[in-house]
Amino acid sequence: MSDWKPNLYLAFEKERTQPSIDLVTRIEHETPARIIDVGCGPGNSTNVLRGRWPQAEILGLDSSQAMIEKAQRTYPDMNWLCADAAGDLSAFGRFDIVFSNATIQWIPNQEKLLANLFNLLQPGGVLAVQVPNTSHMSINIELQKLTSTAKWQPHFVAVSSSYSAHDEHFYYDILSELTDSIDLWVTNYCHVMGSHADIVKWYSGSGLRLYLDCLTDENIRNEFLQEYEQQLRQYYHTQKDGKILFPFTRVFFIAKKGQTP
Repeated sequence: MSDWKPNLYLAFEKERTQPSIDLVTRIEHETPARIIDVGCGPGNSTNVLRGRWPQAEILGLDSSQAMIEKAQRTYPDMNWLCADAAGDLSAFGRFDIVFSNATIQWIPNQEKLLANLFNLLQPGGVLAVQVPNTSHMSINIELQKLTSTAKWQPHFVAVSSSYSAHDEHFYYDILSELTDSIDLWVTNYCHVMGSHADIVKWYSGSGLRLYLDCLTDENIRNEFLQEYEQQLRQYYHTQKDGKILFPFTRVFFIAKKGQTP
């Protein structure tokens, strides 16, 4: 899969940052000394963390070189590292807060991943995560239908992705093996979009990437995107003012590590 495109991702910066703001406000830790933002992307979520805890040592980590370079340019006074969160992060020490916004859905074996992230915590530390659940959303369902058709399926035989979307029950079962202190909730955001094309643009910056990578011919890619947009028109209706409501489901959880006896 090609590297992320930070500017495309940030075309909807306000909407993509709001979940970070909502998650940070729910974290109960007054004076964290060290924080890591796992999957920091272009740094918008890391900047939210710095806004609440300006005195903390904060490390932004992402596997995308393009995202890290964008973060470095935008926030040159912050600490950034290009590394794979699925690997061993123990060399970076322990943290009071391990934070991750819209990242772990891209990483295989989330059960192992969450256990590893939880183990990075100091006693009394907090794991705070937001993850999209696109499994029931029309943008995902219609994408799977379209890419499975006789016309388009041959273009995507090489598609392989570790992406997986889950509901709150899945994450609770993982977290309950790690701690008794779990705060878990689901939010349905209703983003106001200017057009159906904007919804396609939104998803082109995330879930559509691995499919668009397969369509190297620009004309074929545009044809695919036009058909996808046409399918979405059946499910995302135009409001009286011409805008489109784009519901987006996100699962949030905060898990606290117990103090050492």
